[in-house]
Amino acid sequence: MDATAQDQGPASSDGGAAGSPSAVEIRLEGISKVYADGTVGVAELDLTFAAGELTVLVGPSGCGKTTTMKMINRLIEPTTGRILLGGEDVTRVDPEQLRRRIGYVIQSAGLMPHLRVIDNVATVPVLRGESRRSARKSALAVLERVSLDPALADRYPAQLSGGQKQRVGIARALATEPKVLLSDEATSALDPE
Repeated sequence: MDATAQDQGPASSDGGAAGSPSAVEIRLEGISKVYADGTVGVAELDLTFAAGELTVLVGPSGCGKTTTMKMINRLIEPTTGRILLGGEDVTRVDPEQLRRRIGYVIQSAGLMPHLRVIDNVATVPVLRGESRRSARKSALAVLERVSLDPALADRYPAQLSGGQKQRVGIARALATEPKVLLSDEATSALDPE
């Protein structure tokens, strides 16, 4: 999992991606996740991701990297502790609104199979109120930014290679220029370019 704090990039403390002028700090204070069966996913984690910095969590499978990331954007609720994005406690924010502010690239691209590439990338901007036309125009620019030929915009995910799907997932996460970008093994299917 990568985390950075800036407008475009891995998770950031201010909610922005790395290198953005409005980067935010992410602070985990005593975060734990204990499941109903007693399994401990994360135990009393205290960690700070500096604003504007790329941070990488490294560890063996099952050590809680993905769980930690999913708690930051509230796909998983922490059992105890606080998570602060730019000083704001994320547990006091509507989860859907929070997720629209955070870019998230998951291990598998997670694309919607019934939507063309262009509409997969434009999804969050449209949810945030941007016109479909404007969101699609921006999506084309983001596709180029992640080294995808804009000619792929009209294809469906099933018509793409694994690496192309992953790049579309990255483009979708960057489409709103989030202050925080969470990336869970986002480049595992990409060829080095």
